[in-house]
Amino acid sequence: MRVPGRRLNNSPDECGNQAGRFAEAIRDHHMDRAWELLSKESKGVRQGIWGTENKIDLQLVYQAAHDPSHPMYKQMMEDFRKAVLKYWPLEDLSDLGVAPTSYIDADNAFAFLPFSMTNNHELAEKGTVRNGLIIPMFLEEGIWKVDLPGWRHAWIDT
Repeated sequence: MRVPGRRLNNSPDECGNQAGRFAEAIRDHHMDRAWELLSKESKGVRQGIWGTENKIDLQLVYQAAHDPSHPMYKQMMEDFRKAVLKYWPLEDLSDLGVAPTSYIDADNAFAFLPFSMTNNHELAEKGTVRNGLIIPMFLEEGIWKVDLPGWRHAWIDT
């Protein structure tokens, strides 16, 4: 799949770095950090799915999602990690690079994290086709966040 959007420069930026931090957090089982890197909409969607699948009152789910000391928080984070790893196997989350970000508009972008980038500061040759993760991002309150519902932008003609 071609990464939707257009590049504003030829170097990785903070948006791509945030996507990389998210992938690292999932890989390293730092779910508090991964949760923190999600957009509010993504968190709400995850809470709704988890609560519905487990037949848990959504008010309780909301409380658990906002309180790491809540008894259900750890279970919710485990489910979140499993959901992510359904799409991105753990072995795919090693040796990721950060490529230049593709922007849909000022608030929506797709970060591309190419696989098999084993050397620090390794750059992919321009025009080189690489496999990797494409992560939808959203600028929320001045900070780039992973926006899982952001895939809706993948089919907009840009």
